[in-house]
Amino acid sequence: MKWDSLTVGPFGMNAYIVWCEKTKAGILVDPGDEIDAILDRAASHGVKLERIIITHAHIDHVMHAHEAQARLRIPLYLHPDDESVLQKIPNQAAMFGLAFRPIPKVDGHLKDGDVVRLGEVELKVCHTPGHSPGAISLIGEGHAIVGDVLFYGSIGRTDLPGASFEVLMRSIREKLLTLPDNVRVLPGHGETTTIGFERLNNPFLQ
Repeated sequence: MKWDSLTVGPFGMNAYIVWCEKTKAGILVDPGDEIDAILDRAASHGVKLERIIITHAHIDHVMHAHEAQARLRIPLYLHPDDESVLQKIPNQAAMFGLAFRPIPKVDGHLKDGDVVRLGEVELKVCHTPGHSPGAISLIGEGHAIVGDVLFYGSIGRTDLPGASFEVLMRSIREKLLTLPDNVRVLPGHGETTTIGFERLNNPFLQ
């Protein structure tokens, strides 16, 4: 598995391009903004994007997903528990003083235990709610793409509608801290980290 990321938009969100090194088949994770730059980066790697996957439906992760859909003509997947969050994008936009963007069309759902295949790479879908009801993490090949569940030295916000500190901590402990220490964590904001580092140093996990 190969990956690249771009920090995009006013919220500094990490969009990820993930692909199979052998076949160049790839996925686009959280195309929240700056679609031109994201697609240029994918093209520079020779990646053929086959699916869009949303880790959770907060506006910074999905605001420009409709544009990515229109230009790539590939399906978009989301956990069903975040459908209601997705439908509130206009409200989220108004809250932050942002221009309204069309709500992207969901072509399929990803649930806990599903497998996302890109060429010879397989990523397991883990339902990791708490920051949002339908937040997911993609785990495999020594990596965990976690959205806003876990950050370097921190965790996702739980003061938003549908969030829960107790649920988030359970997701982290049962789905992420059970992974090997050397698994690299690719978060929705900020720098990458590892499970082992967070296990020992994250103040929320002590």
